[in-house]
Amino acid sequence: MHRIIEWFTNNGVAANILMFAILLTGGYLGLNKVVLREWPDYLQREITVSVVYRGSTPAEVEESIVMRLEEALFDVAGIKEM
Repeated sequence: MHRIIEWFTNNGVAANILMFAILLTGGYLGLNKVVLREWPDYLQREITVSVVYRGSTPAEVEESIVMRLEEALFDVAGIKEM
């Protein structure tokens, strides 16, 4: 065991190649366990939107943000309450 460590100490390139091979192998093996979905299933049926618009009045926030969001989401199917 002592000779292997000494050999890697004297051969830095070999140690870097071994490290790179270990990282690639671990990444390849771990990649099989990753599950990717374009649209994940949401169990939560409620979405909360919070917007910060500093230096404005509540009326300005309603006119410039809230009303535009409501107009954009009006035609979305499945929305029961806004």
